Amino acid sequence: MSKNLKVAVIGGGQFAASFIHLFQAHPMVAEVGMVELDPQRLQATASKFSITSTFSSLEELWRSDFNAVAIFTPRWTHAEIALAALQNGRHVYTAVPMGITESEISALKIAADQTQLTFFMAETSYYYPAVVYARKKFQSGELGAFVYGEGEYLHDMSHGFVDAFAANGGDAWKASASFPPMLYSTHSVSTILSITGARATSVTALGMKDSAADGIFDSKVSMWGNDQSNQIALMRTSDGGVMRIAELRRVGTAPLEPTVRMSIFGTEGSFEQQVGYASWANKESFSIVTDEINTFSDVENPHSLQPGYVSANVWDGGFAKVHDRSQLPAAFKGLSNGHGGSHQYMVDDFVMDAVGERPAPMNIDDAIRFTLPGILAHKSATSGGVTLEIKYS
Repeated sequence: MSKNLKVAVIGGGQFAASFIHLFQAHPMVAEVGMVELDPQRLQATASKFSITSTFSSLEELWRSDFNAVAIFTPRWTHAEIALAALQNGRHVYTAVPMGITESEISALKIAADQTQLTFFMAETSYYYPAVVYARKKFQSGELGAFVYGEGEYLHDMSHGFVDAFAANGGDAWKASASFPPMLYSTHSVSTILSITGARATSVTALGMKDSAADGIFDSKVSMWGNDQSNQIALMRTSDGGVMRIAELRRVGTAPLEPTVRMSIFGTEGSFEQQVGYASWANKESFSIVTDEINTFSDVENPHSLQPGYVSANVWDGGFAKVHDRSQLPAAFKGLSNGHGGSHQYMVDDFVMDAVGERPAPMNIDDAIRFTLPGILAHKSATSGGVTLEIKYS
């Protein structure tokens, strides 16, 4: 296969470092470049990964021959950068969320449709073992028609979020650390919708005013005027079902638990996941399937690039039995694979779509399905729990 994709990674922080080496190893990628506004970070990251093409601004990048971008900047900046990339003729790989307002979503949809460039929102939950397992059950008909689903992202601020915001936000880091939970709900929303293929059509959400004394969720400090650290939503879906989404940032869970987990119930069968446990049932039988969805770290030596990685953490890192690795390039063998086995799949799916080899399992419309419900959920939660229609243009 010929290498015809040149990927510029935008943002040289810790999360980007988990993906740069995968883009470099992909047989269809000719070169990986770096865009970073901080000169010291740019130099350090470029040196670490032997990157020779560096850019100190997006304007410099647009004048180059790099034809794709991978966006790893603060979550509220993704839409603006992705839109500029599409308008400048670049394929887009972006971390979640794709945007945080309805107008941003609309603009990205128009640009993606007009340019016909690849737009790939790198949603890790699509590849999580529990979701893969349940999707196979749904596609085989064993689950039946969708009835009810639960998607949860339970991530206490003390488990990495405070440190990340403090490291990147400067003296005013608390202004951005108050990012509204439902604006970062793609992980939980997609667990259900990526199984059924449906859309959320309406939402009613409730928010909980933060009571911690650290001043993070202070509406006077927050960029978004947000004082809600926990938000829970109930959504109707286009296939006649209902799903509950929980986005909790003040919650007593352990850091090595699966922060994203889900359960789904159909007319013929059901899958349930909790901490370290998963089960499948139909109307005649029940079975424990935990072993199918546990990721493991002793096959082909998948490991994490993150400092302080704990190899016993089976929920992050390697593959699970339910994963089909036959599509992955041989060059990925032995390389790191974090977030429930998703990293290698996301990079490969994006690259192969961008070069026209095969369509990615998620496109602009899927990104919208996974993102827009959270935007309306936040609006509902900050409006006293009113029910809002979710409109897709």
